[in-house]
Amino acid sequence: MAHVKVVRRSMRPEEWTDLRFVWLQRGIYEEKFEITDLEIRDARQISEDQYEYYSDEYRPLKKDDMYFTPDGTAFIRGHVQIPAHMKGKNIYFTLHTAAEMIVKINGKYVGGVDPNRERILLNPYIDSDDLTIEIEAYNRSKPDDERNPASLAHRGCRQIFEGAYLSTIRDNVQSLVYDYILFMDIAHSEYFNEDYRKFLFRELSKALDFIDFDTYEGVDQAAEYVEKNIYSNTDFKGSGDVALVGHSHLDIAYYWRRIHAVHKNARTILIQLRLMDQYPEFKYTHTQAYTYETLEKYYPELFAELKEKIAAGQFEPVGAMYVEPDCNVPSAESLIRQCLYGQMYFRKAFGRTIDNAWLPDVFGNSWILPQILKKSGVDYFVSNKMSTWNDTNRFPHNNFIWKGIDGSSVYACVPPTHFITWNMPSQIQENWEAYQDKETGGQTLNMYGYGDGGSGCTEEMLEMIRRFDKVSVMPKIEVTGGDAFLHKNLKDNTNLATWDGELYLEMHRGTFTTKSNLKKANRTLEFKLRETELRAALASLTGTSYPSEELTECYKKFLLNQFHDILPGSHIHPVYEDAMNDYRSVSERLDAMLALTAGNEYFNSLNFTRSSITFIEDENGAITRHGVKGFWSIPTLAGLSTGTVAALPSKENWLSTEFCDKCDCLVVETPYYRAKLSSDGSFVSLYDKELDREWVKEGCGFNKLHLYADNPGVYDAWDILPNYKDVQVALNVDKPLALVSSDGSSAEFAVTFTTEKSTWKMILRFFADSRAIEVENVVDWDEKHKLVKVNFGPDVLTRELVCDTSAGFVKRDLTKNTSWQQARFEVCHHKWCDMSESGSGIAIINEGKYGVGLEKDEISLSLLRATIRPDITSDIGHHDFCYTILPHSGDAVEAQVNKTAMEYNVPLCKSNVTVPAALRDTLNNCGLYLQAMKRSEDGQYLILRLSEQDGRRGKIAFPFEVQTMNLIEDIEGSTKVISYHPFELITVAVKPEDL
Repeated sequence: MAHVKVVRRSMRPEEWTDLRFVWLQRGIYEEKFEITDLEIRDARQISEDQYEYYSDEYRPLKKDDMYFTPDGTAFIRGHVQIPAHMKGKNIYFTLHTAAEMIVKINGKYVGGVDPNRERILLNPYIDSDDLTIEIEAYNRSKPDDERNPASLAHRGCRQIFEGAYLSTIRDNVQSLVYDYILFMDIAHSEYFNEDYRKFLFRELSKALDFIDFDTYEGVDQAAEYVEKNIYSNTDFKGSGDVALVGHSHLDIAYYWRRIHAVHKNARTILIQLRLMDQYPEFKYTHTQAYTYETLEKYYPELFAELKEKIAAGQFEPVGAMYVEPDCNVPSAESLIRQCLYGQMYFRKAFGRTIDNAWLPDVFGNSWILPQILKKSGVDYFVSNKMSTWNDTNRFPHNNFIWKGIDGSSVYACVPPTHFITWNMPSQIQENWEAYQDKETGGQTLNMYGYGDGGSGCTEEMLEMIRRFDKVSVMPKIEVTGGDAFLHKNLKDNTNLATWDGELYLEMHRGTFTTKSNLKKANRTLEFKLRETELRAALASLTGTSYPSEELTECYKKFLLNQFHDILPGSHIHPVYEDAMNDYRSVSERLDAMLALTAGNEYFNSLNFTRSSITFIEDENGAITRHGVKGFWSIPTLAGLSTGTVAALPSKENWLSTEFCDKCDCLVVETPYYRAKLSSDGSFVSLYDKELDREWVKEGCGFNKLHLYADNPGVYDAWDILPNYKDVQVALNVDKPLALVSSDGSSAEFAVTFTTEKSTWKMILRFFADSRAIEVENVVDWDEKHKLVKVNFGPDVLTRELVCDTSAGFVKRDLTKNTSWQQARFEVCHHKWCDMSESGSGIAIINEGKYGVGLEKDEISLSLLRATIRPDITSDIGHHDFCYTILPHSGDAVEAQVNKTAMEYNVPLCKSNVTVPAALRDTLNNCGLYLQAMKRSEDGQYLILRLSEQDGRRGKIAFPFEVQTMNLIEDIEGSTKVISYHPFELITVAVKPEDL
């Protein structure tokens, strides 16, 4: 006979306690006096401080009215007189809403209301019984945090107004409710001792027996019982040492536009300031220079108050960067500028250099980061996701030392639990249980406070802290700031383990590819900013005014859009539109500055001779690439020099083609290759005449497009799952590969694919004078839940893929022996990746693709995705992108793949600037890459940013004395000769008068 489960239908004792706890909470409010004189005006925010109003007049706002529009702003105003019988009591403004509100009373910022809090204590901020109310409110359909069931219940594009009130509360009931919140959380949590939990349920029930839930008499007796029988009980002991740091993660854009973040930030800061008034022991950390900058600009009154709290040590700026950027896709120079502009602001506003990077929510961290941080005045690094979001392996450390690609080290903290918690005992105990460095790392870090959309800490969280020390089963608790925690536990800690490698997140691998056009625009602007600064700096040496302010504004707008939910593509569609508009605006402003240094000859801004095949834009050219006319050239133009560029000379009989019936492929022969191409543009064979070898491994695809069903689940825009290859979708060849154009220097072959809704044209280009094979993809894309990759299976015996990081290279395992290797099936790279064996190899160079799949003997370049959450239109539209296949002798360094990739990404343009001969001769072919040239932020120096990217040591000698600087332009010394080591970033300051 099968087992028949007995189902209990009567209420268990624990449920009876739960129910009466709900009744207890109903008694918090003693009285609510409705505010009936209210008006509302609906608006739509169109910039950081501008609104488009739906009507010219305010309308009355009454209880049970519908109010708010989807992602809309509302301005509410009103008036109320404090009733005589309420005078002498603590009076609260109370409004229950899913919206986010900043509240002013009689012209004073009194606090904020949002889904996590509904009342504001007024007494400290009012000096009159006559109250004038002003509310600025923003509403959206998605709650700030979906982890907490209490806040999850508050949502809605349109809401029913539940009324606004002046209220008084029963302080004794509220205090007992806080006691019960604490103990009920412990009682329901499996992280605590089972016997203690049984004890709690028994004693909590007994305490509630004292209370008449109609009159709330007996509350004091219940509180006395809890104090005497529960708080005073020390039979049960806890262990642990947890540092509590108040914090609110604020996404600059995500399910809201960045213009809305200005209000979110102000509300969050206002709330923390008011909590500091009420709880003097409260300390709070807040990141991102940009958030302080916008508060100063748009809410100067709050900013002045904020500065007082910073001076008092209650409010703590953390995070040295301008915003919390994605730390995979941005280039080294972009990450440097995040630090430069962040530190500059903190120094200007608060007179301090921030010595930590606070990046709790980023999707993994590049190996180049420790050096950038260390040379930007940052000794400490905090990031959460590796410990809480990895899908395969548990990251082995929480407090440790992170060693970077060049050997630089920073202290690192990867807290064991999420950066958003509401300070419950179970969350703190969970943190301690998950902490892996108990014997070596000191305290464990537990951040508390609501976040994503700001909001921060609450009165309830702080009341919990005041009770923690009285509970014997709790770990030891210290309320501290982020900086104090890092210095206390990590500084000079010789017991810490070292992690030498990138901090790869085993999740969110799709963010290397989602929103393709956004990433391509980012890459283009990174190099355009470099070109503009360099030419402006050179022009300034001959008396032209350097556009410092304009360049800074362009850079900051650009950096803002590298935020970790903008550039990765994990956002709603209006955020994408804002970012692309910002990119267009920055590009236009850079064009205007570049026009000031335009000339008749081409200027090579790279510090080495250009020798790779290059497309030169020319309206009279015969070639069309990216929809622009031009011609192909191999410039042979010396570094940092100007000169003329000619089209490649015409050669006869350099190309032959024939169709082979036997192998069912098109045979193409050039001076370098004999290629056999399938009708879909993939290579059956690529025989290298010069190196006398075959490049295509038998049975493997090579330049073969694959269309996969891409259904990663909850985190649609974020993730690519390891089983993405399970379902392959037909990509129909509509027009088979055929020769479409040929001249004396280049030939184009094209194939067109179709799906039910999309068209994909692939153009293969062979050259008479270059080993490069370029592939252009022109796509009209209209898919849902699809992923397109192009795979390469070269006949190369290697067990690693060498990947560009933008400041050096990293070698990644192709083998799948361990779970760590298996988890890295999709990784981020920058301009190129390379598979080589002794003597030869093959590189894939791109102009804006970052995701690359590691598939044992093959690799795949991720080209396009089609996700629907949180943007149902993600990537739909037109795409035009290129990559180059480059077989070569030697390995990637010997073949100078990085130089070729730089040439591929840096357009050759006309300019009249000249480089002083002494400087040009020093920099050209010096073994370092000229990453940036600019005027120093104080205008006194010419700044040179040099990077070693080939893994070599060396020296660079200047003909005059130069100043050495860190990355935030502090002078560190002077010299004529600088020794450098592999992958080092060097900043040199030159006095203009020495040139």
